[in-house]
Amino acid sequence: MTEVRDPVHGYVRLEGLALRLANTPQMQRLRWIKQLGLANLVYPGANHTRFEHSLGAYYMASLLTDHLGLEEEERQEVCAAALLHDVGHGPLSHATESALTPFLRTEHESVIDILKRGELREVLDEHGLKASDIQSFINGQGNGQIVSGEIDVDRMDYLIRDAHYTGVAYGVIDHLRLLQKMTFHQGQLAVEAGGVQAATSLLISRLLMHPAVYFHHVCRISECMISSGIRRMIDEGASPARIKGMDDIQLFTALEEAGGYPAEMAARIKSRQLFKRAVYVDLESLEPSLLRVSEKIIAQEIASEAGVDADWILVDRPPLPDSPEGSFPALVGEEIRPLREVSPLVSILERAQRATWRFGIYAPAELRDVAAGAARRCLNLKKSTVQHTFSDIDNGYL
Repeated sequence: MTEVRDPVHGYVRLEGLALRLANTPQMQRLRWIKQLGLANLVYPGANHTRFEHSLGAYYMASLLTDHLGLEEEERQEVCAAALLHDVGHGPLSHATESALTPFLRTEHESVIDILKRGELREVLDEHGLKASDIQSFINGQGNGQIVSGEIDVDRMDYLIRDAHYTGVAYGVIDHLRLLQKMTFHQGQLAVEAGGVQAATSLLISRLLMHPAVYFHHVCRISECMISSGIRRMIDEGASPARIKGMDDIQLFTALEEAGGYPAEMAARIKSRQLFKRAVYVDLESLEPSLLRVSEKIIAQEIASEAGVDADWILVDRPPLPDSPEGSFPALVGEEIRPLREVSPLVSILERAQRATWRFGIYAPAELRDVAAGAARRCLNLKKSTVQHTFSDIDNGYL
C-alpha cells in the first residue's frame, strides 16, 4: 500500500490491484503526457499530466462506488476502469488526436489492445479481470456510467484539476456534494434533487472553461501547428501507430529529426513563434456549406488566392458543440426527468455552447493580412467580420 499526495484531492491511497496497475510501464508513460497538451503556452502552470488525472479519476470513482454501495468485485472493476481510462492517449493528449485518428480509426478511449498485452494483461489476469469488461466500463456501459457518461468522475476531476493548474477559477465545483447525491435508479446513474445545483455548476464550469482554456485561440493555433507537422511526417512515411505510442518528449524529438516542415513547426512551438488569427468567426458568420467542405480544400483555395504555399494556411474547424449533459437523469421523487427540465439554467447552457464555437484561419504573422483578405474573398465573409479579430490582444499570452 502507498499513499500519493495529490494537490487536488489530498492523499490518494493505492493498494493491491490499483497499485499494480499504476506501476505498469503503460501507466507510467502517462507521466510524460501533458493533460492539456500545449495549453502551457497560455497558462504556464498547465504542466500537469494524464497520470495525475488518472489517479484523480480513480480516487473519485472509489468515493462514488463506496457511496453507491457497490459489491467489492464491481467496485474493483469500476475503479480499475477509472484508473486506466486514459492509457490510450497519444502525445500531448487531445492536441494530436485530429492528426492521428483518421489513420488509426480509433479514439483514445479504445484501449482494449493495450489491455490485452504486456504488463497490464498480466496484472488483470492475476486479479481475474477481463480486458473486454474493463473496456466496456470505459465505454460507459452498466456501472461504467460512473467512469464515462454525461456527468462522470472523469469530467469532475479534469474540471477541478485543470482549473487548479491554469489558475482559471471557472472549474471550481462542489464535487463532494455531487458525489453524495448520485444514485442508481433502474440501472441509470442519476442525480437526486438535492444535487441538481451541484450538477448545474459542473455544466456551467465546463461551458466557461471551454473558451477560456480548452478552446483558447492560442491552444487551437498550436494544436493545428503540431497536427500539421505530424501529418507531414506521416505523408513522408512515419507510422501513425508509432507516433501515437510516443510521449510528449519523444514526439518533439521525432518532429525535429524529421527535418523540414515538421521540424519548423516544432521549433516555432518551442519558441512560441506561433501562427496568428487571420479569420476567427462564430458559427453564424459562416455559410453552412463550409461545414461540409474538407479543411484541406479550404486551405488550398485560400493559399491559391493569397499566392502563398498551402503549408502556411491552417484551417481550424472544431467539432460542432454537443451538449448531452442536459439529458442526464435527475431523480425527483420517484420520477426520472432530464436535467434540463429540472434546472432552467441547463437548457440555457446548451444554447450558449454554440456561441463559444469559432472557425479559424491561421497564418504566420507576416502573412496574416494577405491570408485574411484571401479568406474573406474565398469564404464570402464580410470585411468587418474578419478585421475585428485584429483588435484582440494577440501578441501577449492572451
